[in-house]
Amino acid sequence: MVPSALISSGKLQSMYSSKQARKRDKASDIRYERYPMTMSDGGLVSLDWYPKQPLSDPVASTDASVGSYTLDESKPTSIVIVMPPSMGSSSDFRIRSLAKELHANGPAGCHVVVVNHRGFGSTPLVTTRVPSFDYTGDLREVVEYLSKTYSGTPLGAVGYSMGANILTKYLGEQGKECKLSTAATICCIYDVTMMYEAISEPTLFNIHVLQPSLLSAATRFAKKHYDVIQGGARKYNLDRLLRSNDFWDIDRLLTAPNAGYSSYEQYHRGSS
Repeated sequence: MVPSALISSGKLQSMYSSKQARKRDKASDIRYERYPMTMSDGGLVSLDWYPKQPLSDPVASTDASVGSYTLDESKPTSIVIVMPPSMGSSSDFRIRSLAKELHANGPAGCHVVVVNHRGFGSTPLVTTRVPSFDYTGDLREVVEYLSKTYSGTPLGAVGYSMGANILTKYLGEQGKECKLSTAATICCIYDVTMMYEAISEPTLFNIHVLQPSLLSAATRFAKKHYDVIQGGARKYNLDRLLRSNDFWDIDRLLTAPNAGYSSYEQYHRGSS
């Protein structure tokens, strides 16, 4: 998906991508096979496979046949993990287009698996933890699972926006022990503090388009998962967030304290 040359700024490109999210055409019209995966803390992410999960049951089996096809037929030559952006999922146009392109024109037998963040992409939020720029735990567990289940199969990863930030932090944390053979980041937010400063500039676009859009998406998420988020020992001022007109309240009232930070400034530094 290549936007018009007139859409030259990152902000406009982000808005363009969000407006295109539900688009379907021959390059993106695909169906996934879903595998819900429970994390060590009880949280849930959804792995959406394209064209399908290489094994019907990911648990190792000595039986030559698994589901409707054999283990040999389903063995992938490579697996590419895709990390969606904030508020995004496997259903986004750019994610579907990438999955289809990788499978069609990547290494023969390449399978793609999209990691839907907690609470997104029809994935239930089952614990109080919400997605954040700084948390690499889910990606780390997914990579461990894939490397064990499909031992010897090369693993790669692609991340968009927040997904790119998580992937970059994961690569740095793992260093030489990283189990990924290759990785690519798209629109990675290396400096989260700088990004929020740019969004806070008093321009007409920021004030009337970008900030309201971000706040609206966050409040929809908070309203949808209100009871789960408030179900832990720590309580958040979600009622204030749902009434807020200040997009800083997204991180001030929810994301930063949920991730264990004392302020949103600390959260932004810890996510960069």
